[in-house]
Formats: sequence, C-alpha cells, structure tokens
Amino acid sequence: MNETMEREPADKLMLEAKTTSDKIRALGSGGYSRSEISKLLGIRYQHVRNVLLDAGITGGLKQEVVVPQPPVSIPLVETTKAVATSPDVLTQAGFFAIGHWALVAGGGIEFVGLAPVEPGVYAFVMENSVVYVGISNRGLRGRMRQYRRGDPRQRTSCRINGLIKAALADGRAVSALAAVPEESSWHGLPVSTASGLEIALIRQILPQWNIQIGKVRKSQI
Repeated sequence: MNETMEREPADKLMLEAKTTSDKIRALGSGGYSRSEISKLLGIRYQHVRNVLLDAGITGGLKQEVVVPQPPVSIPLVETTKAVATSPDVLTQAGFFAIGHWALVAGGGIEFVGLAPVEPGVYAFVMENSVVYVGISNRGLRGRMRQYRRGDPRQRTSCRINGLIKAALADGRAVSALAAVPEESSWHGLPVSTASGLEIALIRQILPQWNIQIGKVRKSQI
C-alpha cells in the first residue's frame, strides 16, 4: 500500500500545534516530506529543513515523495560564449531562492536574505539569466559574506563583488539561488555531489561571470 495513504491527515496532525515550528515537527513526524510541508504551510523549503534537522526528525528527509518531472535538457556547447540559461532550469532541479543583492550607503553591497549555513552550490541570476555558478565547501552563508566584503586579497570575491556593484548601479537586479546536495559514493568511495554539480553546470551553460578574458577557468573545464 502506498505510504502516503497511511498517513494521518495534515489538519489532524497540526490540531494541537501552536507555532509554525510545531506544525513542521508534527507533519515531519507524521511522514510528510520537506517539499510537502513547505507547500502545505506556504513557507520556505529551507526553513522546513532546518526545523526538522534541529528536531532530529530525519525519516522524512530520506523518503520524500518525488513527483516525476520531464527531464530538463541543457545543450552542451563547445564555445566560450555564455549561453543564456533561465533560473527555472535550476529551480526545477531543486535549487531554491535565498535572497538578493542590494547597494548600501558608501558604495558597498549587502546580501538581503538568508543563505544556508551548510556547504553547497549557489548561482547568481541577473535579467532572468544565470550569470554565475559557484561552490562553498565551508558554508553558503559565509560565502555571501565574503562577496559582501570583496576583500582584495581574495581575487574571486573581489571580482564578483565588483560585478555585482556594477550591475546594481546600472539598475539590474541580482538574486541568488542555492542547492545543498547530499553526498554520494562510488564503489564505497566518497563523492562530492556539490563539486560535480558545480563543474557540470559551468561546462554546459558557461555563465558569463565565470568567463574571464573570453575563456572559462581551466580548473572548471
């Protein structure tokens, strides 16, 4: 029998819940997946995930009900010219919005939103096109802080900081998406899913901010 049919109705599980976190925990304990809870309560997927992890509720995290979707095809190109790619390609695959960049007094920038503390892959979007894809092995929230500071000693952070500033000054919005893929393995050996995802995306869509002097960084090809 389908497990979904054996679960208690969501309204019944939340009957005694007083706060949103209580509702998340009740639904998670009742077998509802993160995606389902997010849609039922109309809240961010990442919020649901964090509450469940903090509560030690992991059963639903491993057995989510996945609705089949038609495969999304990204053409493989053999050029160093950026390919305009809609952020929908990423969100349909599991990326989620984490915030946007804004100019502040004094010519600086700030990240408006809440990036996950976990490591993962992120993407910057401008004019409905993915312009940059990167990875953070130490936490996405810390990576956004590095871009905000734009420390000249960190070449990439400084370069992307300048590109964000220029785009905002020109009246273009720059938003951010993120994904926190689970680790994998190959014949018993650990595999970094996040690293593989970042490299594959850069190879296929060649985001314009990943391209330097007409060439994609060799380390990413």
